[in-house]
Amino acid sequence: MNKKIRRMLDIFLLLIIIAWIVFLYIEGPEQVIETIGVHNGYLIVFFASLIGGIATVSIITVYPTIIAFAIGGLNPYILGIIAATSLTIANLIYFYLGAKSRSIANLHSRFDKICSIILRWMNKRPEWLIPILIWAYVGLSPFSNNLLTTSGGLIEYPIKKIIIPLFVGNVTFMIILAYFVILFK
Repeated sequence: MNKKIRRMLDIFLLLIIIAWIVFLYIEGPEQVIETIGVHNGYLIVFFASLIGGIATVSIITVYPTIIAFAIGGLNPYILGIIAATSLTIANLIYFYLGAKSRSIANLHSRFDKICSIILRWMNKRPEWLIPILIWAYVGLSPFSNNLLTTSGGLIEYPIKKIIIPLFVGNVTFMIILAYFVILFK
């Protein structure tokens, strides 16, 4: 993609975010929920989280949406579970892309060395530690999970060892975010 198109897309995304913030400021989250309804609010959260999870910087769409709908009166636990479900689906797309990119990356011997070092480090740790580290990264930090899941696919780490701590971490973070917004509003 050339620079001009990329810049236009960045500006468009920024304008959408600004419009969303202005809209919420003018209408208020409670009025938005009253207008669209609770069930539609959860549906919007699901799709905003899915799109935000697929975008490389999920903070832009996911967090403001969770905050707005939590302030608007939606249940923080349901919000967290719905957002976590769609974020986990998006994270799995990145895992798949990482796994499929492995064949391209294998062309470079330096990449194989790095993967071997990472896997050796992981294999030396107790089996219970890696899921806890995954959960801690996903559930206690606001950073994008895409780097973690893409890397997991690239190094051929089994998805069955990632999926549960990834989902639980997503649920943890989204519920904490929604709950604290309500607590401190």
